[in-house]
Amino acid sequence: MKTAVVYFSWSGNTRFAAETIAKKTGADIFEIKAETPYNSNFNKCCDEAKPECYGKVLRPIKPIAGLDLTKYDVVFVGTPNWWGTMAPPVRTWVTQRKDALKGKTVCLFQTHGGGGMQRVGSEFAEVIGDAAKVLAPKAFSGSSIKSSVAALEAFVTERITAK
Repeated sequence: MKTAVVYFSWSGNTRFAAETIAKKTGADIFEIKAETPYNSNFNKCCDEAKPECYGKVLRPIKPIAGLDLTKYDVVFVGTPNWWGTMAPPVRTWVTQRKDALKGKTVCLFQTHGGGGMQRVGSEFAEVIGDAAKVLAPKAFSGSSIKSSVAALEAFVTERITAK
């Protein structure tokens, strides 16, 4: 079973989770990048991203070199929880690739600053529709992500077994 991990990360928390999942599964890993990166200043990033999140805006993203979804059976998708939903670059990627995800098993994971899952899982499922088999999503606290390796590995084991 061939696995890919596709993620967007602003602060590095989702990147750490994605790298941990890729290491556990032996997956290929790919980063979603906005065409115009968000400001590195937290408050300015919030000013940019908050209206996009509330408006369900599709922020333009860069092509991901080397990612051919036909090669994968399982795709882990990672996003930070921004104002209760997935980050706009992830919404864009899923919207643009949902046809390519047909017949795949998709496992959503997200990092958060205290909000838990909120609408991330339900809105992800809404965007992807019935294109793929979407397994139960999992939320991880961003502030403790680096001490959550065992929890991330358990998440992977549970999802791969559930496939």
